Amino acid sequence: MRPLGACTWIYEAPLEDTLGRIAASGCDGVELLGEPGMWTPDAVRRLLARTGLAPLALTASCKVPETRRDLAHPDPSIRAEAVAYVVDCLQFAAAVGAPVVQMLPSGESRLTPLSSREQEWQWSVAGMRTAAREAERLGVRIAIEPLNRYEAYLVTNTPSALIYLRDVGSPLVGMTLDLFHANIEEPDIAAAIHAAGSRLWHVHVADSNRRGLGRGHLDLPPIAAALLDIGYTGAVVLEIVPPEGTAGLDRDVRESVAALRTALSPRSR
Repeated sequence: MRPLGACTWIYEAPLEDTLGRIAASGCDGVELLGEPGMWTPDAVRRLLARTGLAPLALTASCKVPETRRDLAHPDPSIRAEAVAYVVDCLQFAAAVGAPVVQMLPSGESRLTPLSSREQEWQWSVAGMRTAAREAERLGVRIAIEPLNRYEAYLVTNTPSALIYLRDVGSPLVGMTLDLFHANIEEPDIAAAIHAAGSRLWHVHVADSNRRGLGRGHLDLPPIAAALLDIGYTGAVVLEIVPPEGTAGLDRDVRESVAALRTALSPRSR
């Protein structure tokens, strides 16, 4: 059974309150913000035990220039900080029992190369290989996430993600598919899921307008059918942002969880 969850970063509340709301919405687990310095592993484990939520993943936080977490940057010191960040996230994930850490191949919001795309691709791949060695040591997987062309430039869709994975060449590095970004970049989301196949390790869910499911025009049934077709067993995690802010968030998460449970049930086919 695929665990359903929600990302903590979409809630503007302390972690204890956030986990309580996620649990009350009917989720099985939670995806924690990838900021290992914000909490101690012991504190997170206690809160997870109290709420009954499973740790599903850590979300990379790689906005630039707010951070120096850019695996593809021409400055080697910035690339080194990005690798160190992934390693910190992997170690935190191992400490709290999360099986997946997400990472972006390039800094979020950087839309063009600073040198050449080819060179930055090679730098990013090299940095990811370094991080993958720590992933292999810890037994925690890394999932790269393609972002749409308005938020990133290096890896924006499933075909480019699969080439990136081929070049990294680690069994501990796979991919995330975010349905909001896929709605922009993939001509056929179900076909993208089939193409990713066994390399698809994590799924983010939001409707086409980044709201809860049913509040945009995302065609969920063929997407759910494709996930069932490939035997997907990873987590399905909500990453939604209602326009009215947190006032509508609990409702949207609750309704989206119910929609996902129906769509992903083998009986729905």
